[in-house]
Amino acid sequence: MFLYNLTLQAPTAVSTAILGHFSGGKHQEVVVARQQFLELWRPDTATGKLVVEHSENLFCRVRSLAAFRLTGGSKDYIVLGSDAGALSLLEFDTRGKRFVAVQYHEFGRTGLRRQIPGQYVAADPRGRAVMVAGVERTKIVYVVTRDAAANVMIQSPLEANKAHSVCFDVVGVDVGYENPVFAAIETVGGDGAQTTKQLVYYELDLGLNHVVRKWSVGISDTANKLIALPGSSDGPSGVLVCSEGFIEYRHSTGGANVHRVPVPRRTGQIDTRGLMIVASAVHRMKNAFFILAQAETGDLYKIAVQYTADEVTRIGIKYFDTIAPTSSLCILRAGFLFATTMESGSGHQLFQFENLGDEGGECFSTDTEHDSVPEFSAHELSSLALVDEIESLSPVIRSQVHNLADEEAPQIYALCGRGARSALRIVRHGLEVSEMAVSELPGTPRAVWTVRRRESDSCDEYIVVSFVDATLVLSVGEEVEEVKDSGLLATAPTLALHRVDGGGLVQITPRAVRHVMADGRVSEWQPPQGREIACAAVNARQAVVALARSGGHAIYFELHDQLGVLREHEQALHVGSDITSLALAPVDAGRVGAAFVAVGCEDQTVRVFALDAARCLEPLSVQAVADSPHSVAMVQQGVLTLYAGLRNGLLVRANVDAVSGELSAPRTRFLGARPVQLCVATVRGTPAVVALATAPWLCHVVQGRVRVTPLSYDALDYAAGFTSDQCAEGLVCIASNTLRILSIDRPDAIFNHAAIPLSLTPRDFVLNATSRHFAVIETEHAHLTSAQAARELVARGDINESEAETAILPPEQFGLVRSERGRWASLIRVLDPFTGDSTQIIELEDNFAAVSLAQVEFGGETFVVVGCARGMTLSPRGCQAGAISTYRWAEEGTRLELVHATPVDDIPQCLLPFNGLLLVSLGGTLRLYDMGIRQLLKKTQSSVSPHVITMMRPHPQLPNQRLFIADVQESIQLVAYSPDTHVFRTVVDDTLPRYITSMHVLDDGDTVVAGDKFGNLAVLRVPERAAKLLDSDPTGARLAFEKPKFGTTHKWDLVAESHIGDIATSLTTCALAPASRQVILYTTLMGSLQVCVPFVSKSDMDFFRTLELAMRKLWTPASGRNHLAYRSAISPVRSFVDGDLCEVFFTLDYDMREAISDEVDRTQSDIFKKLEDMRSMFAF
Repeated sequence: MFLYNLTLQAPTAVSTAILGHFSGGKHQEVVVARQQFLELWRPDTATGKLVVEHSENLFCRVRSLAAFRLTGGSKDYIVLGSDAGALSLLEFDTRGKRFVAVQYHEFGRTGLRRQIPGQYVAADPRGRAVMVAGVERTKIVYVVTRDAAANVMIQSPLEANKAHSVCFDVVGVDVGYENPVFAAIETVGGDGAQTTKQLVYYELDLGLNHVVRKWSVGISDTANKLIALPGSSDGPSGVLVCSEGFIEYRHSTGGANVHRVPVPRRTGQIDTRGLMIVASAVHRMKNAFFILAQAETGDLYKIAVQYTADEVTRIGIKYFDTIAPTSSLCILRAGFLFATTMESGSGHQLFQFENLGDEGGECFSTDTEHDSVPEFSAHELSSLALVDEIESLSPVIRSQVHNLADEEAPQIYALCGRGARSALRIVRHGLEVSEMAVSELPGTPRAVWTVRRRESDSCDEYIVVSFVDATLVLSVGEEVEEVKDSGLLATAPTLALHRVDGGGLVQITPRAVRHVMADGRVSEWQPPQGREIACAAVNARQAVVALARSGGHAIYFELHDQLGVLREHEQALHVGSDITSLALAPVDAGRVGAAFVAVGCEDQTVRVFALDAARCLEPLSVQAVADSPHSVAMVQQGVLTLYAGLRNGLLVRANVDAVSGELSAPRTRFLGARPVQLCVATVRGTPAVVALATAPWLCHVVQGRVRVTPLSYDALDYAAGFTSDQCAEGLVCIASNTLRILSIDRPDAIFNHAAIPLSLTPRDFVLNATSRHFAVIETEHAHLTSAQAARELVARGDINESEAETAILPPEQFGLVRSERGRWASLIRVLDPFTGDSTQIIELEDNFAAVSLAQVEFGGETFVVVGCARGMTLSPRGCQAGAISTYRWAEEGTRLELVHATPVDDIPQCLLPFNGLLLVSLGGTLRLYDMGIRQLLKKTQSSVSPHVITMMRPHPQLPNQRLFIADVQESIQLVAYSPDTHVFRTVVDDTLPRYITSMHVLDDGDTVVAGDKFGNLAVLRVPERAAKLLDSDPTGARLAFEKPKFGTTHKWDLVAESHIGDIATSLTTCALAPASRQVILYTTLMGSLQVCVPFVSKSDMDFFRTLELAMRKLWTPASGRNHLAYRSAISPVRSFVDGDLCEVFFTLDYDMREAISDEVDRTQSDIFKKLEDMRSMFAF
């Protein structure tokens, strides 16, 4: 088995983000790290939207980032810390639209190792040096300069190692143009000595070219973060040391002068632990600066530092606002705050500053003594206003694939997030569409256009709607009104409409070609007597009309330069078959008219004719298609591209040679059962095609490749591009008898999400297939629900019962109330995925936590079984008591009724219906239960696993005889059940100790796909001899008799394995598109969606393996990481082809693509077609 691994959606979690001028322009940009992806985001300060400019797979684990600007430069560089064992200094190439490594230096082994630098990177604020540090011992400093050609270069590394030290954070200290200084939090100890945390200054002596440990001072053992203050003329220099519950100022010149300020907390808190600062941002203003710091609860604090000369006199801290906990904060000069949140309920958010929070609220400072921790009253957003948000799936805990909405493609139902911001997200393939306006029309329209009076106009002036026997002209402004004096004929339908050079309009009706001039005069051409115009195409200087039932007769018109009117060409176009559709090519720069016209014919062909003077109306190429073209379009998408929408629902796309007009590399995609109507629009400033079938589709260019993506919207009949003051790039569409104005906010996305909010971190869910309701278990450790927190405060006497409802802040914004460790909050929820309503919520009392969930059938009735544990401890693993609660579905599957609870002596880690009974894993033991009147009845028990069974899956063909179990650290085992002796026997196990997080059994029953917590994906298969013995002896008694002292005789055969760089949390097989084959779909913890496509053709397998080898040989990612070493990070990669690496071919320059094509012995067009077909046939 060979698998083609392909990423459908990149990880949505952002580990770190940095701010700078990476394109070298005036606008600030944000570079974010998403696992192995590095992306450039541009906040549009005019519209308040986040625009993803570029995304690139570095094929490494991005550990840290820092922005770096050389002295006197105007462009920022990126210092990349990764698992490549090297320093990478990256630059964003604005011409090639990619990240380029300008400097690369190896310093250690690859992988995530404690002593290999890369976990922390810091840059000197004056752009002279960078420090790369590891978790333990190692620190390396590089001096960065320019060579004679003004290219960036780095000098030899300087080591600043310290034995027996552990590093927690590193920053560059702003000391002006003195020797660069870096500050680090370290613990120093060893040889049995007690470890203490210290703040250490490392100074780079530029004259002597070496690094010295300049200064150190003891700090709190809970210190976790450093915030560097501006220096020189901008501030006092030094750092703020963030510890649990307080922040203090430290500097080497300050001596014993320590300024400490406590971190305030909310009023009415139950947990007395101090708060930790998790993110911060420093914003410099003219002659001033301020700091925003965020605590783990999400509360933002504004920190003000008062100083005279170089001495700090006062530090003040004040509550600012509350947002979701973040991993990074970036303050833009335009007045925006960008926050990369860590919870999927919020996504990555862009806020606008309403004020700086100087008014209202109490400021706590170092001037006053605090006997206790100061408190504040949290409030709704007052200083910030949310203006945009990019949704995030991370973390994905569980996912399932269903088609509950009875759509063409299935939906992915994913449990995402943690705490009160978690959600059940319904993920669909398609772009999210915003509906800006809907108006009913007096009849059923057939087509719609938008026109501008002058080429220089930025907005459309008219919306023209064509009916069966009339044309309606509407003006675009604050209100849409009908226009009577436009000069357009209103008593006939319109076939085509366009603005003409000189300010006029060309309207083509079935009976005439009408040129409405700017002064109101009308020039009209009429077809021969008894003939009508069937279809037409027109631009600013040309028009082509086809006559109905004429055997393919068409007339070509050109704008006369002196007279300013359309004149019929002396030659006519004869095709030989009735013409069904026409399209003019876009006008290239330097030309006055289109060079080609595309003609769709009834004989199931699409033809291209020349329109230039030398070969006017000369046939150039013909493309046979599967049905008659319903519509055609030609757009410039990197190359001139011809689209043909067929009557059978197929979309054909082919490249057109810009000189010869030859058609090449045709691609076909099925869009639906309706004829495909094509309309040209503009998306992100580039031409795009809207294909309308049973669903609307958008064909546009994303990072150099054409992407065909459905719109998550109703079926449309016609569409046209639309521009107004309120909508810079939109669509005006007709659907039935309505006119709609739509906007696509994120055309670079692939999926859209619908979120159903939950209260606690979800753990698992099951579906009632009859009522289509989900039962979800939610559990939270060291936190309380709002009801539990209110009861706790009443019991303590802090509030009375009448204040209980208003005393707890809304958890959706402010999060759950923290409590001490060992406390659990848990509930069972029944929800309707169509309305998002929770039909029932069952809160578990007495410190019970829901751990596992299953749907079991006893005696023909379906029950929901929940495994619970009271007082559960995670390390060491245990509980005070365990229970299995059994519920039955009631009220037509919309509610649950408790039947009984069965006590058990361990944590019921997982549940599985087996042979009409319930199978429960308790530690390493399997126990079978049957239904009883007062509790479940124990039938049998077998110890089969050495540690803890975390997962169980039934055999797809023999569900009553075999099952697959996953141990917490001993990989997967195949277990056989003997119905005569009621004994479970392990018959196949693994040679490697895999820490399994997800698994799925394929339909053959002998192959299992599994993911582990180190980011590996493996395919295991039952050995052939063991499979034959099990067929002859299903109970596994003979195999158990052969069992050696340790493990089993038979081990899994490793079929395929690869490092995917993330933890797979769910695995399943499904068909993602209509009439497509099944693929292995898996979701990861960080929010990515990926598929594994099994090869069925040896030729395809050989082609993609050869392409992958050529890419590895000739191309190196910007991180410098060896691709083969990355995919073999834990175990050697086997029988996997990396589709992500193959698709990098789209983004390479021409010379590199040509070299790879020669290596593969295929043309570039062939490689493009194979890559696109592989994605469109099995995924999207």
